[in-house]
Amino acid sequence: MRQLFNMQEQAATTKEKRFSVATITIAIICVITYLAQLVTAAAPVKTVLLHPDANYLLIDDVLTFLLSIHGIGISCGFFWTPFTYMFLHGSWSHLLFNMIGLLTIGTAIERQYGLTRFLIIYFLGGILGGIGWVLLSGLTSTTPCIGASAGVLALVGAYVAKNPRDKLIIFVPLPIPMPAWLLATLIFAGNAIEFFIKQTNIAASAHLIGIAFGAILGLFFFKTNLGEKQ
Repeated sequence: MRQLFNMQEQAATTKEKRFSVATITIAIICVITYLAQLVTAAAPVKTVLLHPDANYLLIDDVLTFLLSIHGIGISCGFFWTPFTYMFLHGSWSHLLFNMIGLLTIGTAIERQYGLTRFLIIYFLGGILGGIGWVLLSGLTSTTPCIGASAGVLALVGAYVAKNPRDKLIIFVPLPIPMPAWLLATLIFAGNAIEFFIKQTNIAASAHLIGIAFGAILGLFFFKTNLGEKQ
């Protein structure tokens, strides 16, 4: 009976360690925000916005307009968007892939680096990615920047900095295991090519800044012994 109690206690402790509160909370907020996007986009009412360079603008999706990064918002002083754009997504598949990355890599980072450093890596990586996108592309782009990708890739960079030889699985579309450093290299190279050829609406500059920042900060935490959970 005592052994059974000890086994149950150990199982509860293991379960508690696997439960990453911040990671799951961010994922839930992203899902709720996307559902709100669907509601506001489907609303028949259009929002009218007065703009200094135009008489008025008709906005189909006021939530996405107010929270995403885009040229008009920058000119209107939407200073909060480099933070809020991380909770928006353009489709269910966009949301799904970002949440898979967040829940897998984010959970590992939250365990290895601790809650505070996880939040710093994720949000600061995402914010810097958004600001970088504005400076490199956003002032002339007609497409808003949305998605958690820059923050998620910052987590990937931090993970590789501490666990370069760990095996990660990429779905393309079949699951292919590969070392973490190779996966990060492929992601970086793919986004670098996309940034220079600019064939799609992918915010490659935000992705590049996110993964590079995460790797640098993760390496700093690891080398200075600050990456251990306290």
